[in-house]
Amino acid sequence: MGEIWELVDINENKTGVLIERGTHTPIPEGMYHTAVDIWVKNESEKILLTQRHPDKDWGMKWECSGGALVQGETVLEGAKRELAEETGIIINDEQIKYLGKSILNEYQCIMYTFLACVHDDVKLELQEEEVVDSKWISICEMENLKGEIVPNLWERWLQFKSDLTMYYHQGTDCK
Repeated sequence: MGEIWELVDINENKTGVLIERGTHTPIPEGMYHTAVDIWVKNESEKILLTQRHPDKDWGMKWECSGGALVQGETVLEGAKRELAEETGIIINDEQIKYLGKSILNEYQCIMYTFLACVHDDVKLELQEEEVVDSKWISICEMENLKGEIVPNLWERWLQFKSDLTMYYHQGTDCK
């Protein structure tokens, strides 16, 4: 059995409905699954992007780590698990900051967004079935990647950009 999603209503109350990921079982109307994004920045003020496996939706597009919560998991646990699975980066609670949440109605998803801060020498171990490449980029470089980023992630980049950039050098000028 694969990952089990525990569905919630719009107010995040558990519904008792469970769905196995990848079975193409539709999420019932008025219910949502919960997911996380976790942006990573290093001491050199670079953002980590990973490139999706070509066999996945939005294959070869760039993104931050993230994914759906599994049954019984908190959003913080899910963010840390997804980051560890996809990149090999293990973080503690002091390294992660909650930025906010978004309702993605077209995906019936409640998305929590986090930022993690790591050292420059952090070692990456990419999850082969999910990620084919990675790169560290500046805020300025991110602004030039709109068409190369997973589209719904680009929307959250714009939503949380001011929060993400405030943790960078205040003098960064992206012209």
